[in-house]
Amino acid sequence: MNLTFQKTEILKSKTVFGELMADGESAKKFPFVLIWKKVETAQEFPLKIAFSVSKKRFPLAVDRNAIKRKIREIYRLNKADWYEKLDANYALLLIYTSKEKIKSSEMEPKLKQVFDRFISHV
Repeated sequence: MNLTFQKTEILKSKTVFGELMADGESAKKFPFVLIWKKVETAQEFPLKIAFSVSKKRFPLAVDRNAIKRKIREIYRLNKADWYEKLDANYALLLIYTSKEKIKSSEMEPKLKQVFDRFISHV
């Protein structure tokens, strides 16, 4: 499987976002909260994901975008392992909740743990 992160993997649907926030399930591992919902529509990839960093905690867009870039890179490198373990399609929202910037090396094991909780739940 190639390790690219394609546009079709990004969650953009406002209706799905609304459903996620209303009745999605969640898993937490500081500094991440992962909210998911099973999706019945056919999609190219088993996961469609959106990344969120609080504007309140990081007022500068530069900081928010840098954090999202780090998270996307970790996701891109590890998604093949997670895709293998899934048997259905899901919409995901990954929220970064820390008040400080964290190094990628510290972020990666925590992101893996939150995804392992998600996979064990589904």
